[in-house]
Amino acid sequence: TPSEQAIFYDANLYDHCFQLAAPNVMRDLVTALVKSRATVINFHHYINFGINTLKLAATACQARTFLTLHEFLAICQHHGQMITRPAGVLCERATLLDCGACFPELTFQQLALRRSLATDSLLAMDGFISPSEFLARRYIEWGLPAGRMTVVENGLMRLSDHARPPPTAAVNRPFVFGFFGQINPFKGVDTLLDAADLVALTPGLKERVRIRIHGNIIGQPEEFLTRFAAARKRHPFLTFPGPYTNRTVGQLMAECDYIVVPSKWWENSPVVIQEAYSVGRPVICAGIGGMAEKVPHGVAGLNFRPGDAADLVRVMETALVPGTFESLLRSLPRPYDAKAMASRYMETFRAASVATSGEDRILGSGRAGLTPEDAS
Repeated sequence: TPSEQAIFYDANLYDHCFQLAAPNVMRDLVTALVKSRATVINFHHYINFGINTLKLAATACQARTFLTLHEFLAICQHHGQMITRPAGVLCERATLLDCGACFPELTFQQLALRRSLATDSLLAMDGFISPSEFLARRYIEWGLPAGRMTVVENGLMRLSDHARPPPTAAVNRPFVFGFFGQINPFKGVDTLLDAADLVALTPGLKERVRIRIHGNIIGQPEEFLTRFAAARKRHPFLTFPGPYTNRTVGQLMAECDYIVVPSKWWENSPVVIQEAYSVGRPVICAGIGGMAEKVPHGVAGLNFRPGDAADLVRVMETALVPGTFESLLRSLPRPYDAKAMASRYMETFRAASVATSGEDRILGSGRAGLTPEDAS
């Protein structure tokens, strides 16, 4: 459309350690933003654009600038996951000593420079939006101002029109536990495969359980692919329907009783949880980070210890207890749709405009009464 513009970049000229883009990317994006004459600019990430471009946009554009945070990339060099390498242990906070242990190939000077560049660029933003309280707290502890942080829940493009199941949905048949999402080392599918092995060894349990893994398996290491194929062959109750689309996810989830989110990293605000709630399905998830925040144990679902297949099976057995499914079903929250999320974003922009009126270093005056057309 006439309002859309493409910014071209060379992947070979992007620095993934310091998250810096080439000068031409900075120039082209900021030039496009200046020409747009937008009064509000909201970045949803800086990958490929670079944190240096964020700072330039904040200082060169006559606009208020916001950044939506989706993971911990500014804090953590390990794909923004805050998981140690090679051990894969959850990381509580990023210090130079801890980061140096994870990345011995980087000097302390490089790690310190990485943090300095990130904080300097992000502090140029007028505000930050986080889809979870957990992520917001982590960034505030890291150094972002609490007064510029707003939590806005993720919204779905459209809420599912699939009816919630009746209380007797899983009576006299096996319960279906469904996984939906990317199949990678951080998402905990290996924990689910370990759980399947334990289900098979538990007397009477494999007859009452069905596990469905939905997602794209392309790009996984050969070792995992071999194990995945062997598990499906060994366990008839474990199936892999394959990839899915946004248009089909509601129907596929409606065919399950529980949605399982076994991620090994903290997560922020997994959309799969909102999708599950949209079709009226309780969630079984690792009890950490954004997952535990979105799925209170015993209210909207059940929590288990991350990476602990035995504890996952224990929770699955709890899910089979008569009355559990019905009780959880009655307590599920209704998720945001995209329109509600957009309204919350606009409220955030208006509030920031009022709060900085008269002392704004960019515009020099407040701009109350923003409409969606004002934002870019």
